[in-house]
Amino acid sequence: MLKRARFVTSYLDHLQVDVRRVLDAGCGTGMWKRALQRIDRDIEYVGIDPSEYLCRRYGWMQASIDEFTSRRKFDLVVCQDVLQYADDDTVERSFASIARVCRGALYFDVPTREDIDDGLLDMRRTDRAIHVRTARWYRTRLLKDFVNVGGGVFLRRGARAVALALERWDGAPPRARRKRD
Repeated sequence: MLKRARFVTSYLDHLQVDVRRVLDAGCGTGMWKRALQRIDRDIEYVGIDPSEYLCRRYGWMQASIDEFTSRRKFDLVVCQDVLQYADDDTVERSFASIARVCRGALYFDVPTREDIDDGLLDMRRTDRAIHVRTARWYRTRLLKDFVNVGGGVFLRRGARAVALALERWDGAPPRARRKRD
């Protein structure tokens, strides 16, 4: 998890997205929190999870991402290994909710049909009670509000970031940015 968190935060630093506030949607036991604290203790972390037990034990906010609201925006939303358990309508509501609370980037990861077909996910050794969808199914829905910049990282459209043409997967024009003093 530390390697993944380092990759995401370093890549966002490269894209000039300042990560100060993170929402971990479906945080479970808080592995992202521990990793982020090792990277930068000043990052403000908010973990949400629908499990009453986990929220009570770890101090998270009990909420489901498809219904989550916040007046404050997040520089990074993490949604890892969560939405494969949700039905299609819940996934779509979740993406809309994430778009509302995200001002910077989304790190999104779920197992896909291609991962299974390519032998990257051994279904004999993992939870089979999931909705198996194609990567295209997820990307199509995410591209309404986000730009795919690779590695599971999606920039919120309109985010203050610098993503060059070869870093973007949807051909979106670069966002004009003022020179820094």
